[in-house]
Amino acid sequence: MAVYDMEMVLEWAKVFPENADMGDPNGNRTQKFVAEKGGQFSVNAYFTDEAQIDKLLEEGLDPNPMNKDRILIGNEIYGIGKYMKLKRLIKDEKTFTDRNGKKFTKDYGGTPNVVDLREGIENKRRWSYDKDGVLINGTLARVQFETYSNGSGVRLLNLGILELAEAADFTVGSNSPAWSVED
Repeated sequence: MAVYDMEMVLEWAKVFPENADMGDPNGNRTQKFVAEKGGQFSVNAYFTDEAQIDKLLEEGLDPNPMNKDRILIGNEIYGIGKYMKLKRLIKDEKTFTDRNGKKFTKDYGGTPNVVDLREGIENKRRWSYDKDGVLINGTLARVQFETYSNGSGVRLLNLGILELAEAADFTVGSNSPAWSVED
């Protein structure tokens, strides 16, 4: 498994237990699978340089696993407009047999580490969903992920938040200033 650490722009970051995708036991096949695994964490991670994509492809990333594009075209306001959807199941247990024939289980799932690096590595701290809030679309982060199964699989590992995007000045409700427009 190769591990990568890239500066990327985040979109739709569901990387906390409070906002994880829990799937649907009554939904389609994918939604049922996610529900059976206890949910998943996911984020659209936009590349900031074409060289990042070139490096992944040169090092064996499968660009079309199961006939689906790995590198997707997205919103051009984020990075270079190309992204990968990175996921991590909440429960992702795999059973292996060691060289002595003994079976063991490894869990590749769990919550990714989300670290606040906005004040530098020397002042890093764990991101708090309750105190710091959600990661807004357009947030710049160090994204750590790994490839596996000869480049056909990709798994989210960690996020280091470098710059939190600004939220639009928008409040909910019928009296919100967002709804009044001058003619």
